[in-house]
Amino acid sequence: MLVIIVVMLIALLATLIFAIYAFVQMQDYKNNSDKKSNIAVEAANSKLTAALQAKFAESEKQPLKTYTGPAQYGSLKIVYPKTWSAYVVEQAGNTTPLEGYFYPDVVPNISEDQNNYALRVEITSADYQSILQQYQTQLSAGSLKASAFKPSLVASATVGVKMDGQIATGKKGSMIILPMRDKVLRVWTENDANISDFNDFILKNLSYSP
Repeated sequence: MLVIIVVMLIALLATLIFAIYAFVQMQDYKNNSDKKSNIAVEAANSKLTAALQAKFAESEKQPLKTYTGPAQYGSLKIVYPKTWSAYVVEQAGNTTPLEGYFYPDVVPNISEDQNNYALRVEITSADYQSILQQYQTQLSAGSLKASAFKPSLVASATVGVKMDGQIATGKKGSMIILPMRDKVLRVWTENDANISDFNDFILKNLSYSP
């Protein structure tokens, strides 16, 4: 009989605890349902706003702009988003006859090495193999990965190299290095945030006269 009474008391206590818990939950829902609904709505709106802003930012890049380099250096064509600005230095006869800097809105000071650009373009008279050798340490360490690359719009182009990873100290991105006539063409991005633009706009539309 004592055991039955103890069991019944335990069952009653459990029922009482559950009833109190359910009552507290009901009161919490009653008192805070509007607040919780508002929080949920705000979260959904923030997510939608972010998605719309990203979509708008992508659409604003169109129509694309085109930079065409000097004919004596292959009439290089670089196609880039219209929201970017370009600063290109052309110096015929120089060991680096073409240097280009591209960046959204305004191009940062090119004399400050710590600036990471959305796009860099360079034509140089340096030796192709010596340029590749500059990245041997990163390649050996695995911080940089290399693969063969050939521009899809230049059928007779010599195959070059595409490197992805730590292209320089404090600069993580992607770079292509291509032999071009008696010069070497380097095109790269120094910022991971611009990798998709680099692949989708720059590399897919890259062209020149070999």
